[in-house]
Amino acid sequence: MNTVSVKNYQGLAQLKLFLALSRTHHGILDLATPCVGALLWLGNLPSAGVIGLGLATAFAGYTAVYALNDLVDYRSDQEKISHSGEWDSSKDLDAVYARHPLAQGLLSLKKGIAWTVAWTILALVGAYLLNPVCALIFLIASCPSTHSITLYP
Repeated sequence: MNTVSVKNYQGLAQLKLFLALSRTHHGILDLATPCVGALLWLGNLPSAGVIGLGLATAFAGYTAVYALNDLVDYRSDQEKISHSGEWDSSKDLDAVYARHPLAQGLLSLKKGIAWTVAWTILALVGAYLLNPVCALIFLIASCPSTHSITLYP
């Protein structure tokens, strides 16, 4: 288990941990999926406003869902780290800044939850503005299955 104090990370270093929590490098690559889906559905380019809102919403959604994944797997990731040590992340896009910063103790659980909730709210608002059905789809798709949820004290 990493014994580095959460307080040692401030400013840009802490932002990088939040970006690592959300696997932002991977999420940016994933933005292509909703863009291509929208183009196929519409058959042409939407207005610049819809493109901007769509990109911002998709970014917020991916950021929230990747962070939610680390929250849900927090305890199991801690166990994996304690049994196997730290990961070799030299060839891992998801670990550009840090692999599982919550489980390593690099970010506090409280900050991780706040980050996830904030991005979830932005994603829901954007999805609702695009089409209320999109907000419902986002909520349903974001729900972790009940067998994988670990309750926190």
